[in-house]
Amino acid sequence: MAVNDKGSGDHPRPVGSLFGPVSDTDRRRWQIQAHAALASVLFRAHEAGLPPVTWTVTDRGALSARIGSSGTPGEVRALFTAWVSFLDLHVVAPHSGGGWQTCAAYGELAGRGGSRGRPVGLRADIPTPDPTPIDPTTKEC
Repeated sequence: MAVNDKGSGDHPRPVGSLFGPVSDTDRRRWQIQAHAALASVLFRAHEAGLPPVTWTVTDRGALSARIGSSGTPGEVRALFTAWVSFLDLHVVAPHSGGGWQTCAAYGELAGRGGSRGRPVGLRADIPTPDPTPIDPTTKEC
């Protein structure tokens, strides 16, 4: 069983091989704790009127959310911004390529009683308009 940092609250902090490998029991516990944190986030998001997003719980207890790309680029960006604000995340520089702009933000959900938070990431892939659209009546697609 892995040893956790005593001051880290309910968030796991695996220590290297000095104390042994991280076990499946550790991973299950971290996922259960992340699931409970996610339930709280979803309840508060519902009360705040935020639309649903796709969530993933990792085997280390981190949470990852993905904004769907359906909707206009402005709508997707607005949804990303709303969730970033709601979760109080730090936005990193966007990456563009292949007709898409990927926006990402990271942070921690506040832990109980001032304990260290749970890692959370948010991502949105926003379609970018083609600067040279093809007119199907004059050129082959």
